[in-house]
Amino acid sequence: MNDETAYSILIVDDNTKNLQVLAEILRSMSYRVAMVKDGFRALNFVAKKAPDLILTDIVMPEMDGFEVCRRLKSDENTKDIPLIFISALNNIPQKVKAFQLGGLDYITKPFQKEEVLARVRTHLELKHSREELKLSYQKLQKAYHELELAARTDSLTKLSNRRDIIEKIEHEKNKNEESGKPFSLILSDIDNFKEFNDEYGHDCGDFILISVAELMRSEIRQQDSAARWGGEEFLILLPETDLKGGEIVAEAIRCDLSDRHYQYGSYDLRISMTFGISSYSPSQSIDRCIRMADEALYRGKKAGKNCIVLSEK
Repeated sequence: MNDETAYSILIVDDNTKNLQVLAEILRSMSYRVAMVKDGFRALNFVAKKAPDLILTDIVMPEMDGFEVCRRLKSDENTKDIPLIFISALNNIPQKVKAFQLGGLDYITKPFQKEEVLARVRTHLELKHSREELKLSYQKLQKAYHELELAARTDSLTKLSNRRDIIEKIEHEKNKNEESGKPFSLILSDIDNFKEFNDEYGHDCGDFILISVAELMRSEIRQQDSAARWGGEEFLILLPETDLKGGEIVAEAIRCDLSDRHYQYGSYDLRISMTFGISSYSPSQSIDRCIRMADEALYRGKKAGKNCIVLSEK
C-alpha cells in the first residue's frame, strides 16, 4: 500500500491545539485523519471503524492514554492496531510503561514535523509488511492444506484414498485399545464392472465409480469413513460398530443401489455390489481384519454376487 491517502490515522488528545497541529502535519502527507478529545470517544470510534494507526495523548481526564491502550490491546479485534503515545512528559518510567502496555513508539511535545512523519511512516509501513506477511502465510497454509488433502483423497471419487483410510483404521485400533469399543470394516466390489467398461467405455466406468461414491457418502454417518480401496473396490470404516451393525449399513447401501436406475447418455444402467464385512478384534492385526473382509467378499463373489457376507471368526 504505497498510496499514503489510503491510510487512516486517529488522533486522541483533550487539547484542541494539539489535535490541530498534529492533523495539519499528517494531512500535509495526505493521510486521512480523524480526531477525538477523550478515551471513551476513541474506543467508540475504533469499534465502528478501525484506523490504520492511533496517536494518543497519555494525560487525559477520565481515561488516560495508558487505559485506552490497555483496552485496545485486550480486544481481539483491535489488538493489532499500531499505537504511538504522545506526551509532554519525557521520563524513562513513563516510556517503559508505554512499551509494556503495547505501544510501539513515543513522541514528545512540542511536535517536530519531520520526526512525527518519520515515526508515523515507519509504523504504517511495518503494519503493511505484517499484513502482507500474514496474507502470504495464510496462502501458504491454504496451499499446504490443499496438497495434504490431495495426498489423502482419491482424485476421481473424492473419497479417502488407501493411505488415508489405513491411517484412520490405525486411529480406531488405538481407540479400541483404550476403550474396548469395536469397529468394523466393509469391503465392497462393484459387480460386473469390467463389462461396463468394455461395453460403454471407461468414461462410463468413471461415472459408475463416482455415483457409487456419492451413494456411500449419503448412507454412512459423519464419523464413518469411505475410501476407494482400488479399482472398483471400496472400503468403509465404521467406528464403534460391531459385525451386525456393519451388516445393517451394507444392506442399506445394497438396497439403495438396487432401487436406483442410473442414466448414462442413452443407457439405463443398473448397478449392484457385493460386500464382505469384518469386525476388529484386539487379538488380530489391522492387516488380518482387512484380509477377513476381503475373504468374505471373495466368498460373496463365488456365491453369485450382489450379496453380503460376514467374516468368519
